[in-house]
Amino acid sequence: MNIQDYCDPVSLEKPANFHLSDKALFCRNITIHTPDNPVKDLDPYNLAIIGVPEDRNAIVQGSAASPDLVRNQLYQLYRLNPALKIIDLGNLKCGNSVQDTYFALRDMLLELIEKKITVIILGGSQDLTYGMYLAFEKLERKFSFATIDSRLDMGIIDNQIKPESYLIPILSRKKELLFSYTNLGHQTYFVDQGDIDFLKDNFYQTLRVGDIRQDMPSVEPILRDTGFISLDISSVRQSDAPGCSHPSPNGFTGEEVCQISRYGGTSPTMKCFGLYNLLPEADLNNQTAQLSAQALWYFMDGVSQRRDEHPLSSPDAFKKFIVSLSETDHDIIFYKSLETDRWWFEVPVIHQTKTRHVFISCSIDDYQKACNQEIPDRWLNAFQKLN
Repeated sequence: MNIQDYCDPVSLEKPANFHLSDKALFCRNITIHTPDNPVKDLDPYNLAIIGVPEDRNAIVQGSAASPDLVRNQLYQLYRLNPALKIIDLGNLKCGNSVQDTYFALRDMLLELIEKKITVIILGGSQDLTYGMYLAFEKLERKFSFATIDSRLDMGIIDNQIKPESYLIPILSRKKELLFSYTNLGHQTYFVDQGDIDFLKDNFYQTLRVGDIRQDMPSVEPILRDTGFISLDISSVRQSDAPGCSHPSPNGFTGEEVCQISRYGGTSPTMKCFGLYNLLPEADLNNQTAQLSAQALWYFMDGVSQRRDEHPLSSPDAFKKFIVSLSETDHDIIFYKSLETDRWWFEVPVIHQTKTRHVFISCSIDDYQKACNQEIPDRWLNAFQKLN
């Protein structure tokens, strides 16, 4: 693939910064695709940034102008771990139709994922999540994904892909490839109970913003098994992020969305993070663009701190716990990392006379529930999905 055929180079003025030296700036410590510096080889890089200035399917338009604004704020932040090799590929060339843009994004992601490069997408409207999904579907292996959203974008008309209705076209596609879907941060007064029931019936889930606020570490195991994240900046409360498509006085705080972003970055399975629905014309003093840049910075910091550990790959680095449940025929086997204190459990997959086990990320709370003879929801949901 010739990157120049897919992406326009970055063209920004030197970012204004009065706090850091030029050498310390983020933009001075990454490679940037510019007219004078075309992309020749992607192999040296661990992470790529792509802007996608597309919002033609949005009811509230304007987010197409946001990629360069977020990029400008990101460039002014402090540099990251130099071991993380980052390249900014510029902005994806949008197609003649929105569908063309989805497929161009799919092709770009496939190229980068196959080179083991983690991707950050600067949207654009959130229907671009469909292009992210198409890339993972094309890989023909099971995956999970998550959205961070105050609403469930199910929509009314199933076959229309819009920022408000892209989920049904995704969730109704190849169900055998999608292992799990989770939405983080819904607000009940924005969500139809029927949509929540639909997710539950299909072994998917959505977590209220209040529940996450009370137990933020519970998000980490969910994202540890996730392939990509789609963040609607409207999930952040208006006082922290005024420039968004659906502002609300309630939602995540800026600190909370940065913490969730970092959890996503530390996940060894996370291939792509998309940030969407930022409206520059509604922003105040670039506050939303700054928060978006900081959330992306925390995601990249998480990527730089990844630990690719698993009970199968290094069993001596884990402590094994077997919990017998009186109400079921199955023991639940837990594993705790001796290095990071992260937890996993085994889920049996029963096929006639043969049984295999799948490892699912979990938390110490799941272990404690099992010790109290309570089946953890995460285990039960995975068991029902797999059997």
